[in-house]
Amino acid sequence: MNELIQKVTTWAEERNLIAGSDPKIQTLKLISEAGKLSRSIANRKDCRNDVGDCFVVIIVLSAMDKYNIGEFIARSDLSKIDDDHDAISSFMYELWEEFGVLSDAINKGNPYRAILDDLLIILSGIARFYNYSLEECLEVAYHHIKD
Repeated sequence: MNELIQKVTTWAEERNLIAGSDPKIQTLKLISEAGKLSRSIANRKDCRNDVGDCFVVIIVLSAMDKYNIGEFIARSDLSKIDDDHDAISSFMYELWEEFGVLSDAINKGNPYRAILDDLLIILSGIARFYNYSLEECLEVAYHHIKD
């Protein structure tokens, strides 16, 4: 997973998304990608790329804050977190609620690393709900964006 995160970070640096953007713009991008995820779920379509695209933006946001999201993943067992959801809608409610928390933190200039961690936990839960891994989702998204 760390190698894939590094590839995404390099991709983002080459496109000046880390140094040349700002967290507000990337938060809007994240919300846009989550809208696509919501549409895929509502239409019962494969959502691996959508989960992965959200993860890509989380990687960009974490790099903008000089935070290695890979360290959080390494010390967390995402496969065992948040398994008490019985419907995808509960994950989606949490995801959209957390976007509000993230937007508020960024608008106020407050720290947001823990919020990115929470978003990653929720995305991991969404992936697992459909029997995907978070790494698989990131890999699918990376293969779509790399060229």
